Amino acid sequence: MKRISLTVLITFVFSILSACGDGIHGSVMGSRQSCSSNIEGGHCEGGFRKLSGKISEDMSMTRSGFFQVHVRVWASVEEGAMRVYLIDPEGNETDEIAKPGKPVTVSGDVEANYESFRVYFQALDDEAKGVEYIVDYTYP
Repeated sequence: MKRISLTVLITFVFSILSACGDGIHGSVMGSRQSCSSNIEGGHCEGGFRKLSGKISEDMSMTRSGFFQVHVRVWASVEEGAMRVYLIDPEGNETDEIAKPGKPVTVSGDVEANYESFRVYFQALDDEAKGVEYIVDYTYP
């Protein structure tokens, strides 16, 4: 009886976790990021030595209480191909594909919580290497 209950519990937990996920499954190695901001907005610079799958990076904001910010992302990759995208408050995605020697710029309004907003990165091949990004944002 205990074995069946444990199996049912484990199955239930995994089904809840997979149903609640937002499709973000990935990993990075060698991650770095630094941000600065002022009363009008902010600036973040960062990168990853290696990106696998799809991840979201939280960009911190120093002014709280905003639920939307205007974002401009510049990104490059040394090896592989990488999709960079933003999700607006209605759930629509704006994206570009970065390739070696072909950096991209993506901009748009994104949903924010009190202290941060997200920028999404997705390796399109097995992995993307040498990722660099610059994020500038302004408050409404």
